[in-house]
Amino acid sequence: QKGDTLSKSDMVSTGFQSEAKIKLYESVLYLGPVTRVSLEELSSSGNQDNVSVYLKTGSARSQVKHVDEKRVKYQVHTAIAVASCRGTDWILDDSNKVVGIDGEVAVDSYTGAEDAGGIILTANQTLKVSEDGTVSEAKSNVDENAAKVVSTVATEAQKKAGLSDTNSDTSNFGSGTTIKVHAGTVVVGFEFDDDFQL
Repeated sequence: QKGDTLSKSDMVSTGFQSEAKIKLYESVLYLGPVTRVSLEELSSSGNQDNVSVYLKTGSARSQVKHVDEKRVKYQVHTAIAVASCRGTDWILDDSNKVVGIDGEVAVDSYTGAEDAGGIILTANQTLKVSEDGTVSEAKSNVDENAAKVVSTVATEAQKKAGLSDTNSDTSNFGSGTTIKVHAGTVVVGFEFDDDFQL
């Protein structure tokens, strides 16, 4: 419930259409739908905050905030992968996929050791830890995200143009927009009104 206080070893779960936002000292842990975590370490002593979260299922996004003169030791792990704070913002899910959003995060196979050493993942990169503990090479999400946008645009354009396959010729629809589809490539032309401004 909103406003509840959590302690070490508490379990937090979300339902099918719910999410949770948990403030852990100065940092925030966001839980996606159908997520279950256990707070394994939650302590603060003098100039250091210690947070260790076990992600049992679902996905968790961490936004770690560093406060002046205070060290933050923050990690989220599954049974196989561990992501430790080197920066500020990342996502780890139960398939052991880690997505860097901002800053850096160290990713390694989970052995129960103090900190992940492994591979440093930066913003707009993704990697995965396999069931045998092998950490994949970090790959850019920019290409993957661009491919998703192109695929979505192509699908929507084909629907609007009444095209059913990706090997179609040129079709026109609505205010002179032209869609050309050739073997999966979509070229979209836009026309703007004279009063259009950026």
